[in-house]
Amino acid sequence: MNSEQLIKELIIGGESEQLELKQVVRKEIIAQTVCSFLNGEGGQLLIGVSNDGEIRGVTNAEKTAIELQKYLIQEIIPEAPVTVSSERAGKKEIILVKVWSGAKKPYLFDGSIFYRRGANTVKASTREIAELIHHRQQTEVHWERQPALGVELEDLDVAEINATLTASITNARAKEARNNVQDFLSYYGLFLNGHFTNAAVVLFGKNPARFLPQCRVRLSYLQQGKTGSTFKDDQLLEGNLFRNIADIQEFFLKHLELRRRFSDSNWLRQDDLQYPLAALREGVLNALIHRDYANVSGTASITIFPDKLEIINSGSLALKPAELKKSHLSLPVNPDIAQLVFLRGYIEKIGRGTLKIIDACKQRGLNAPVWLAESNTVKLTFFSDTKLEGTIEGTVGGAIEGAIKGTIEGATEDVKRKLKELLLLIYNNEGKKVREYAALLKVPSKSVERYIKLLGDAKLIEFQGTAKQTGGYYLTKKFKEKLEEYKR
Repeated sequence: MNSEQLIKELIIGGESEQLELKQVVRKEIIAQTVCSFLNGEGGQLLIGVSNDGEIRGVTNAEKTAIELQKYLIQEIIPEAPVTVSSERAGKKEIILVKVWSGAKKPYLFDGSIFYRRGANTVKASTREIAELIHHRQQTEVHWERQPALGVELEDLDVAEINATLTASITNARAKEARNNVQDFLSYYGLFLNGHFTNAAVVLFGKNPARFLPQCRVRLSYLQQGKTGSTFKDDQLLEGNLFRNIADIQEFFLKHLELRRRFSDSNWLRQDDLQYPLAALREGVLNALIHRDYANVSGTASITIFPDKLEIINSGSLALKPAELKKSHLSLPVNPDIAQLVFLRGYIEKIGRGTLKIIDACKQRGLNAPVWLAESNTVKLTFFSDTKLEGTIEGTVGGAIEGAIKGTIEGATEDVKRKLKELLLLIYNNEGKKVREYAALLKVPSKSVERYIKLLGDAKLIEFQGTAKQTGGYYLTKKFKEKLEEYKR
Protein backbone atom coordinates (compact mmCIF):
# COMPACT_ATOMS: atom_id res chain seq x y z
CA MET A 1 0.00 0.00 0.00
CA ASN A 2 1.58 3.28 -1.13
CA SER A 3 1.50 6.65 0.59
CA GLU A 4 -1.46 7.96 -1.42
CA GLN A 5 -3.55 4.90 -0.60
CA LEU A 6 -2.72 5.29 3.09
CA ILE A 7 -3.84 8.91 3.03
CA LYS A 8 -7.18 7.89 1.49
CA GLU A 9 -7.57 5.18 4.13
CA LEU A 10 -7.06 7.74 6.90
CA ILE A 11 -9.59 10.15 5.38
CA ILE A 12 -12.22 7.43 5.03
CA GLY A 13 -11.80 6.58 8.72
CA GLY A 14 -12.68 10.17 9.69
CA GLU A 15 -11.61 12.21 12.68
CA SER A 16 -10.90 10.38 15.91
CA GLU A 17 -8.86 10.61 19.08
CA GLN A 18 -5.72 10.11 16.97
CA LEU A 19 -6.66 11.82 13.71
CA GLU A 20 -7.49 15.47 12.97
CA LEU A 21 -8.46 16.94 9.60
CA LYS A 22 -7.66 20.60 8.89
CA GLN A 23 -8.72 22.41 5.75
CA VAL A 24 -6.20 25.27 5.99
CA VAL A 25 -2.84 25.94 7.65
CA ARG A 26 -3.43 27.79 10.91
CA LYS A 27 -0.22 27.31 12.85
CA GLU A 28 -1.60 28.10 16.31
CA ILE A 29 -4.53 25.69 15.99
CA ILE A 30 -2.27 22.98 14.56
CA ALA A 31 0.20 23.46 17.44
CA GLN A 32 -2.60 23.02 19.97
CA THR A 33 -3.62 19.75 18.34
CA VAL A 34 -0.02 18.51 18.17
CA CYS A 35 0.39 19.38 21.85
CA SER A 36 -2.74 17.36 22.71
CA PHE A 37 -1.39 14.36 20.78
CA LEU A 38 1.92 14.59 22.63
CA ASN A 39 0.08 14.57 25.94
CA GLY A 40 -1.97 11.57 24.83
CA GLU A 41 -1.22 8.51 22.72
CA GLY A 42 0.11 10.37 19.70
CA GLY A 43 -1.78 11.15 16.50
CA GLN A 44 -1.83 12.42 12.94
CA LEU A 45 -3.06 15.58 11.23
CA LEU A 46 -4.02 15.87 7.59
CA ILE A 47 -3.93 19.49 6.45
CA GLY A 48 -5.71 20.41 3.25
CA VAL A 49 -8.68 18.13 3.96
CA SER A 50 -12.09 19.37 5.10
CA ASN A 51 -14.00 17.84 8.03
CA ASP A 52 -16.21 15.90 5.62
CA GLY A 53 -13.15 14.33 3.95
CA GLU A 54 -12.97 16.48 0.81
CA ILE A 55 -9.39 16.98 -0.37
CA ARG A 56 -8.84 20.71 -0.91
CA GLY A 57 -5.03 20.68 -1.07
CA VAL A 58 -2.36 23.06 0.21
CA THR A 59 -0.52 25.61 -1.95
CA ASN A 60 3.30 25.23 -1.84
CA ALA A 61 2.87 22.20 0.43
CA GLU A 62 6.56 21.26 0.60
CA LYS A 63 7.71 24.75 1.61
CA THR A 64 4.82 25.12 4.07
CA ALA A 65 5.62 21.74 5.66
CA ILE A 66 9.22 22.83 6.36
CA GLU A 67 8.06 26.11 7.89
CA LEU A 68 5.43 24.34 9.99
CA GLN A 69 7.91 21.82 11.38
CA LYS A 70 10.27 24.61 12.45
CA TYR A 71 7.38 26.45 14.08
CA LEU A 72 6.23 23.39 16.06
CA ILE A 73 9.75 22.65 17.27
CA GLN A 74 10.24 26.26 18.38
CA GLU A 75 6.88 26.83 20.05
CA ILE A 76 6.07 23.55 21.84
CA ILE A 77 7.83 22.97 25.16
CA PRO A 78 9.72 20.70 25.62
CA GLU A 79 10.92 19.76 22.14
CA ALA A 80 8.89 16.94 20.67
CA PRO A 81 9.28 14.15 18.11
CA VAL A 82 7.16 15.46 15.23
CA THR A 83 7.47 14.92 11.47
CA VAL A 84 5.79 17.17 8.94
CA SER A 85 5.76 16.15 5.28
CA SER A 86 4.03 17.04 2.03
CA GLU A 87 2.07 14.18 0.51
CA ARG A 88 0.15 13.67 -2.72
CA ALA A 89 -3.56 12.91 -2.62
CA GLY A 90 -4.95 12.56 -6.11
CA LYS A 91 -3.95 15.62 -8.13
CA LYS A 92 -3.42 17.76 -5.03
CA GLU A 93 -0.81 18.06 -2.32
CA ILE A 94 -1.60 18.01 1.37
CA ILE A 95 0.45 18.07 4.57
CA LEU A 96 0.76 15.13 6.96
CA VAL A 97 1.85 15.72 10.57
CA LYS A 98 2.78 12.63 12.59
CA VAL A 99 3.27 12.83 16.35
CA TRP A 100 4.61 10.33 18.86
CA SER A 101 3.18 10.08 22.32
CA GLY A 102 5.60 12.32 24.20
CA ALA A 103 8.14 10.95 26.67
CA LYS A 104 8.29 14.24 28.64
CA LYS A 105 4.67 14.99 29.46
CA PRO A 106 3.17 17.50 30.03
CA TYR A 107 3.80 19.47 26.81
CA LEU A 108 2.83 23.14 26.57
CA PHE A 109 1.98 25.52 23.76
CA ASP A 110 1.58 29.24 24.41
CA GLY A 111 1.71 28.59 28.16
CA SER A 112 -1.18 26.10 28.14
CA ILE A 113 -1.43 22.32 28.36
CA PHE A 114 -3.72 20.80 25.74
CA TYR A 115 -5.41 17.43 25.94
CA ARG A 116 -7.33 15.16 23.58
CA ARG A 117 -10.90 14.25 24.43
CA GLY A 118 -12.35 12.07 21.73
CA ALA A 119 -11.93 13.95 18.45
CA ASN A 120 -11.58 17.34 20.19
CA THR A 121 -8.58 19.32 21.43
CA VAL A 122 -9.20 21.12 24.73
CA LYS A 123 -7.22 22.67 27.56
CA ALA A 124 -6.37 20.05 30.14
CA SER A 125 -8.31 19.99 33.39
CA THR A 126 -6.63 20.00 36.80
CA ARG A 127 -7.14 16.23 37.05
CA GLU A 128 -5.69 15.62 33.60
CA ILE A 129 -2.65 17.77 34.40
CA ALA A 130 -2.10 15.73 37.57
CA GLU A 131 -2.26 12.52 35.51
CA LEU A 132 0.32 13.88 33.07
CA ILE A 133 2.67 14.83 35.89
CA HIS A 134 2.24 11.37 37.40
CA HIS A 135 3.06 9.85 34.00
CA ARG A 136 6.21 12.01 33.85
CA GLN A 137 7.30 10.70 37.25
CA GLN A 138 6.80 7.13 36.07
CA THR A 139 8.90 7.68 32.94
CA GLU A 140 11.74 8.95 35.10
CA VAL A 141 12.17 5.41 36.51
CA HIS A 142 11.88 3.77 33.08
CA TRP A 143 14.89 1.55 32.25
CA GLU A 144 16.22 4.07 29.74
CA ARG A 145 16.47 6.75 32.42
CA GLN A 146 17.92 4.65 35.18
CA PRO A 147 21.50 5.64 36.03
CA ALA A 148 24.29 3.67 34.36
CA LEU A 149 26.50 3.45 37.43
CA GLY A 150 30.20 3.94 36.88
CA VAL A 151 29.84 5.61 33.49
CA GLU A 152 31.83 8.82 33.04
CA LEU A 153 31.99 11.24 30.10
CA GLU A 154 35.21 9.62 28.89
CA ASP A 155 33.26 6.35 28.45
CA LEU A 156 31.09 8.02 25.81
CA ASP A 157 31.91 8.70 22.17
CA VAL A 158 31.86 12.49 22.07
CA ALA A 159 32.28 12.52 18.28
CA GLU A 160 29.00 10.59 17.89
CA ILE A 161 27.25 12.93 20.32
CA ASN A 162 28.44 15.97 18.37
CA ALA A 163 27.40 14.36 15.10
CA THR A 164 23.89 13.88 16.51
CA LEU A 165 23.78 17.41 17.85
CA THR A 166 24.81 18.84 14.48
CA ALA A 167 22.38 16.61 12.56
CA SER A 168 19.48 17.68 14.78
CA ILE A 169 20.01 21.29 13.69
CA THR A 170 20.70 20.43 10.04
CA ASN A 171 17.53 18.33 9.87
CA ALA A 172 15.50 21.12 11.55
CA ARG A 173 14.51 18.76 14.36
CA ALA A 174 15.83 20.77 17.28
CA LYS A 175 15.58 24.42 18.28
CA GLU A 176 19.26 25.22 18.56
CA ALA A 177 22.64 23.75 19.35
CA ARG A 178 23.29 23.22 23.07
CA ASN A 179 26.30 24.87 24.62
CA ASN A 180 28.15 21.62 25.22
CA VAL A 181 27.82 17.86 25.17
CA GLN A 182 26.53 17.59 28.73
CA ASP A 183 23.87 20.26 28.15
CA PHE A 184 22.71 18.36 25.07
CA LEU A 185 22.49 15.05 26.93
CA SER A 186 20.74 16.66 29.90
CA TYR A 187 18.14 18.30 27.68
CA TYR A 188 17.18 14.97 26.13
CA GLY A 189 17.10 13.05 29.40
CA LEU A 190 20.40 11.20 28.93
CA PHE A 191 22.12 12.86 31.90
CA LEU A 192 19.98 13.03 35.03
CA ASN A 193 20.82 13.79 38.67
CA GLY A 194 24.55 13.66 38.02
CA HIS A 195 24.48 10.31 36.20
CA PHE A 196 24.51 9.24 32.57
CA THR A 197 21.53 7.03 31.81
CA ASN A 198 21.28 3.56 30.32
CA ALA A 199 19.98 5.13 27.10
CA ALA A 200 23.10 7.31 26.87
CA VAL A 201 25.27 4.18 27.02
CA VAL A 202 23.24 2.36 24.35
CA LEU A 203 23.41 5.36 22.04
CA PHE A 204 26.89 6.73 22.62
CA GLY A 205 29.02 4.34 24.72
CA LYS A 206 32.51 3.66 23.42
CA ASN A 207 32.15 0.10 24.71
CA PRO A 208 28.56 -0.23 25.93
CA ALA A 209 28.80 -4.01 26.37
CA ARG A 210 31.20 -3.34 29.25
CA PHE A 211 28.29 -1.87 31.22
CA LEU A 212 25.30 -3.41 29.42
CA PRO A 213 26.21 -6.79 27.87
CA GLN A 214 22.72 -7.08 26.35
CA CYS A 215 23.70 -4.38 23.83
CA ARG A 216 25.65 -6.87 21.74
CA VAL A 217 24.48 -7.79 18.24
CA ARG A 218 25.40 -11.05 16.49
CA LEU A 219 25.91 -11.14 12.72
CA SER A 220 26.08 -14.52 10.96
CA TYR A 221 26.29 -15.76 7.40
CA LEU A 222 25.31 -19.42 6.90
CA GLN A 223 26.06 -20.79 3.45
CA GLN A 224 24.15 -24.06 3.83
CA GLY A 225 20.92 -22.96 5.47
CA LYS A 226 19.70 -23.57 8.99
CA THR A 227 20.67 -27.24 9.03
CA GLY A 228 24.21 -26.48 7.94
CA SER A 229 27.09 -25.84 10.33
CA THR A 230 29.46 -23.81 8.15
CA PHE A 231 29.64 -20.10 8.98
CA LYS A 232 31.19 -17.99 6.27
CA ASP A 233 31.13 -15.11 8.74
CA ASP A 234 30.21 -14.84 12.41
CA GLN A 235 30.68 -11.57 14.28
CA LEU A 236 29.71 -10.12 17.65
CA LEU A 237 29.25 -6.36 17.60
CA GLU A 238 29.90 -4.52 20.87
CA GLY A 239 29.63 -0.91 19.72
CA ASN A 240 27.03 1.76 20.39
CA LEU A 241 23.83 1.91 18.39
CA PHE A 242 25.18 4.27 15.73
CA ARG A 243 28.43 2.32 15.34
CA ASN A 244 26.46 -0.91 15.04
CA ILE A 245 24.27 0.57 12.29
CA ALA A 246 27.39 1.32 10.24
CA ASP A 247 28.91 -2.14 10.89
CA ILE A 248 25.67 -3.91 9.96
CA GLN A 249 25.48 -2.05 6.67
CA GLU A 250 29.09 -3.05 5.92
CA PHE A 251 28.14 -6.67 6.70
CA PHE A 252 25.29 -6.51 4.18
CA LEU A 253 27.47 -4.98 1.49
CA LYS A 254 30.09 -7.67 2.06
CA HIS A 255 27.86 -10.73 1.86
CA LEU A 256 24.68 -9.98 -0.05
CA GLU A 257 24.64 -10.42 -3.81
CA LEU A 258 24.51 -7.34 -6.00
CA ARG A 259 21.56 -7.54 -8.35
CA ARG A 260 21.68 -5.53 -11.59
CA ARG A 261 18.50 -4.86 -13.52
CA PHE A 262 17.20 -2.37 -16.04
CA SER A 263 14.22 -0.08 -15.58
CA ASP A 264 11.33 -0.71 -17.97
CA SER A 265 10.63 3.01 -18.18
CA ASN A 266 14.02 4.60 -18.85
CA TRP A 267 16.38 1.68 -19.63
CA LEU A 268 18.79 2.81 -16.95
CA ARG A 269 20.60 0.13 -14.96
CA GLN A 270 19.60 -0.05 -11.30
CA ASP A 271 21.90 -1.78 -8.83
CA ASP A 272 20.76 -3.04 -5.44
CA LEU A 273 21.41 -5.94 -3.11
CA GLN A 274 19.40 -9.17 -3.34
CA TYR A 275 17.21 -7.61 -0.65
CA PRO A 276 16.41 -3.87 -0.99
CA LEU A 277 18.90 -1.99 1.17
CA ALA A 278 16.19 0.54 2.11
CA ALA A 279 14.05 -2.28 3.52
CA LEU A 280 16.96 -3.83 5.41
CA ARG A 281 17.82 -0.43 6.85
CA GLU A 282 14.32 0.04 8.23
CA GLY A 283 14.24 -3.49 9.60
CA VAL A 284 17.54 -3.00 11.43
CA LEU A 285 16.47 0.38 12.84
CA ASN A 286 13.21 -1.08 14.13
CA ALA A 287 15.07 -3.93 15.84
CA LEU A 288 17.64 -1.67 17.50
CA ILE A 289 15.18 1.04 18.54
CA HIS A 290 12.38 -1.19 19.83
CA ARG A 291 14.64 -3.80 21.40
CA ASP A 292 13.97 -4.80 25.02
CA TYR A 293 17.24 -3.57 26.48
CA ALA A 294 15.93 -4.03 30.02
CA ASN A 295 16.17 -7.80 29.52
CA VAL A 296 19.75 -8.62 30.57
CA SER A 297 19.57 -11.92 28.68
CA GLY A 298 18.00 -10.27 25.65
CA THR A 299 19.42 -10.72 22.20
CA ALA A 300 19.66 -9.15 18.78
CA SER A 301 20.91 -11.04 15.75
CA ILE A 302 21.01 -10.84 11.98
CA THR A 303 21.49 -14.04 9.99
CA ILE A 304 21.89 -14.44 6.24
CA PHE A 305 20.75 -17.81 4.82
CA PRO A 306 20.93 -18.90 1.17
CA ASP A 307 17.29 -18.03 0.58
CA LYS A 308 16.30 -15.61 3.35
CA LEU A 309 17.52 -13.08 5.91
CA GLU A 310 16.34 -12.91 9.53
CA ILE A 311 16.49 -9.98 11.94
CA ILE A 312 15.70 -10.97 15.53
CA ASN A 313 15.47 -8.81 18.64
CA SER A 314 14.20 -9.34 22.16
CA GLY A 315 10.87 -7.68 22.86
CA SER A 316 7.31 -7.79 21.59
CA LEU A 317 5.15 -6.25 18.88
CA ALA A 318 2.91 -3.39 20.03
CA LEU A 319 0.69 -4.07 17.02
CA LYS A 320 -0.62 -7.20 15.33
CA PRO A 321 1.38 -8.17 12.21
CA ALA A 322 -1.60 -7.31 9.96
CA GLU A 323 -1.69 -3.78 11.42
CA LEU A 324 1.92 -3.20 10.38
CA LYS A 325 0.73 -3.15 6.77
CA LYS A 326 -1.54 -0.17 7.44
CA SER A 327 -0.91 3.44 8.39
CA HIS A 328 -0.11 3.38 12.10
CA LEU A 329 1.59 5.36 14.80
CA SER A 330 4.97 4.30 16.04
CA LEU A 331 4.86 3.29 19.70
CA PRO A 332 8.53 3.20 20.73
CA VAL A 333 9.45 0.95 23.63
CA ASN A 334 12.47 3.19 24.20
CA PRO A 335 11.27 6.77 23.54
CA ASP A 336 14.57 8.43 24.51
CA ILE A 337 16.56 6.19 22.19
CA ALA A 338 13.95 6.65 19.45
CA GLN A 339 14.04 10.45 19.73
CA LEU A 340 17.84 10.64 19.43
CA VAL A 341 17.77 8.36 16.38
CA PHE A 342 15.05 10.63 15.00
CA LEU A 343 17.19 13.72 15.66
CA ARG A 344 20.12 12.06 13.93
CA GLY A 345 17.95 11.75 10.80
CA TYR A 346 17.75 7.96 10.57
CA ILE A 347 13.98 7.98 11.09
CA GLU A 348 12.55 10.10 8.29
CA LYS A 349 8.81 9.73 8.90
CA ILE A 350 7.43 8.48 12.18
CA GLY A 351 5.45 5.24 11.84
CA ARG A 352 6.44 4.61 8.20
CA GLY A 353 9.18 2.00 8.74
CA THR A 354 7.15 -1.17 8.26
CA LEU A 355 5.31 0.30 5.26
CA LYS A 356 8.61 1.22 3.59
CA ILE A 357 9.85 -2.33 4.15
CA ILE A 358 6.77 -3.87 2.54
CA ASP A 359 6.74 -1.45 -0.40
CA ALA A 360 10.47 -1.88 -1.13
CA CYS A 361 10.13 -5.68 -1.23
CA LYS A 362 7.04 -5.45 -3.42
CA GLN A 363 8.79 -3.15 -5.90
CA ARG A 364 11.64 -5.67 -6.15
CA GLY A 365 9.20 -8.53 -6.85
CA LEU A 366 9.99 -10.32 -3.57
CA ASN A 367 7.50 -12.04 -1.31
CA ALA A 368 6.18 -9.89 1.50
CA PRO A 369 8.36 -10.02 4.64
CA VAL A 370 6.92 -11.73 7.71
CA TRP A 371 6.93 -10.52 11.33
CA LEU A 372 6.57 -13.08 14.11
CA ALA A 373 6.43 -12.37 17.84
CA GLU A 374 6.91 -15.25 20.25
CA SER A 375 8.84 -16.12 23.40
CA ASN A 376 9.71 -12.46 24.06
CA THR A 377 11.37 -12.10 20.66
CA VAL A 378 10.39 -10.43 17.42
CA LYS A 379 11.61 -11.91 14.15
CA LEU A 380 11.47 -10.21 10.76
CA THR A 381 12.14 -12.51 7.80
CA PHE A 382 12.99 -11.30 4.30
CA PHE A 383 12.60 -13.85 1.51
CA SER A 384 15.00 -13.90 -1.43
CA ASP A 385 14.13 -14.81 -5.00
CA THR A 386 16.90 -17.43 -4.89
CA LYS A 387 15.57 -20.86 -5.85
CA LEU A 388 15.93 -23.33 -3.00
CA GLU A 389 16.60 -26.23 -5.32
CA GLY A 390 19.84 -24.60 -6.39
CA THR A 391 21.18 -24.67 -2.86
CA ILE A 392 20.49 -28.27 -1.86
CA GLU A 393 19.34 -30.17 -4.95
CA GLY A 394 22.79 -31.59 -5.54
CA THR A 395 23.14 -33.03 -2.04
CA VAL A 396 19.81 -34.36 -0.83
CA GLY A 397 17.35 -33.52 -3.60
CA GLY A 398 17.57 -37.00 -5.03
CA ALA A 399 16.82 -38.61 -1.68
CA ILE A 400 13.82 -36.33 -1.17
CA GLU A 401 12.48 -37.11 -4.62
CA GLY A 402 12.97 -40.81 -4.00
CA ALA A 403 11.21 -40.62 -0.64
CA ILE A 404 8.18 -38.94 -2.19
CA LYS A 405 7.95 -41.44 -5.05
CA GLY A 406 8.43 -44.38 -2.71
CA THR A 407 5.95 -43.43 -0.01
CA ILE A 408 3.27 -41.27 -1.62
CA GLU A 409 1.27 -43.22 -4.18
CA GLY A 410 -1.56 -42.09 -6.41
CA ALA A 411 -0.50 -38.45 -6.58
CA THR A 412 -0.15 -36.71 -9.94
CA GLU A 413 3.26 -35.61 -11.15
CA ASP A 414 2.31 -31.99 -10.51
CA VAL A 415 1.40 -32.75 -6.89
CA LYS A 416 4.60 -34.76 -6.43
CA ARG A 417 6.60 -31.83 -7.74
CA LYS A 418 4.93 -29.50 -5.23
CA LEU A 419 5.45 -31.99 -2.41
CA LYS A 420 9.13 -32.12 -3.31
CA GLU A 421 9.35 -28.31 -3.29
CA LEU A 422 7.65 -28.15 0.11
CA LEU A 423 9.85 -30.88 1.58
CA LEU A 424 12.96 -29.12 0.29
CA LEU A 425 11.66 -25.94 1.85
CA ILE A 426 11.07 -27.58 5.23
CA TYR A 427 14.52 -29.18 5.04
CA ASN A 428 16.09 -25.74 4.77
CA ASN A 429 13.56 -23.89 6.95
CA GLU A 430 12.44 -26.11 9.80
CA GLY A 431 10.06 -24.84 12.46
CA LYS A 432 7.88 -22.61 10.28
CA LYS A 433 4.10 -22.41 10.13
CA VAL A 434 1.78 -23.15 7.23
CA ARG A 435 1.34 -19.51 6.21
CA GLU A 436 5.12 -18.97 6.06
CA TYR A 437 5.63 -21.94 3.77
CA ALA A 438 2.67 -20.78 1.69
CA ALA A 439 4.27 -17.34 1.28
CA LEU A 440 7.55 -18.87 0.14
CA LEU A 441 5.91 -21.26 -2.30
CA LYS A 442 3.43 -18.63 -3.52
CA VAL A 443 0.50 -21.00 -3.11
CA PRO A 444 -2.66 -20.77 -0.91
CA SER A 445 -2.36 -21.90 2.72
CA LYS A 446 -5.12 -24.46 2.14
CA SER A 447 -2.97 -26.17 -0.51
CA VAL A 448 0.02 -26.27 1.83
CA GLU A 449 -2.16 -27.80 4.55
CA ARG A 450 -3.07 -30.65 2.15
CA TYR A 451 0.56 -31.21 1.16
CA ILE A 452 1.67 -31.19 4.81
CA LYS A 453 -0.94 -33.84 5.62
CA LEU A 454 0.40 -36.06 2.84
CA LEU A 455 4.00 -35.61 4.01
CA GLY A 456 2.94 -36.21 7.62
CA ASP A 457 1.07 -39.38 6.74
CA ALA A 458 4.21 -40.59 4.94
CA LYS A 459 6.23 -40.02 8.17
CA LEU A 460 8.52 -37.53 6.44
CA ILE A 461 7.60 -34.51 8.57
CA GLU A 462 6.01 -33.90 11.95
CA PHE A 463 4.59 -31.01 13.96
CA GLN A 464 6.53 -30.03 17.06
CA GLY A 465 5.17 -27.67 19.68
CA THR A 466 2.35 -27.34 22.17
CA ALA A 467 0.12 -25.14 20.02
CA LYS A 468 -0.30 -23.99 16.42
CA GLN A 469 0.68 -20.48 17.45
CA THR A 470 4.08 -21.50 18.83
CA GLY A 471 4.97 -24.75 17.04
CA GLY A 472 6.18 -25.61 13.57
CA TYR A 473 6.99 -28.42 11.12
CA TYR A 474 10.20 -30.48 11.16
CA LEU A 475 11.65 -33.46 9.33
CA THR A 476 11.15 -36.67 11.28
CA LYS A 477 14.18 -38.18 12.96
CA LYS A 478 13.97 -41.29 10.77
CA PHE A 479 13.90 -39.28 7.55
CA LYS A 480 16.81 -37.12 8.70
CA GLU A 481 18.86 -40.28 9.26
CA LYS A 482 18.09 -41.37 5.68
CA LEU A 483 19.24 -38.01 4.35
CA GLU A 484 22.48 -38.26 6.31
CA GLU A 485 23.13 -41.70 4.81
CA TYR A 486 22.52 -40.28 1.34
CA LYS A 487 24.99 -37.42 1.88
CA ARG A 488 27.67 -39.86 3.02
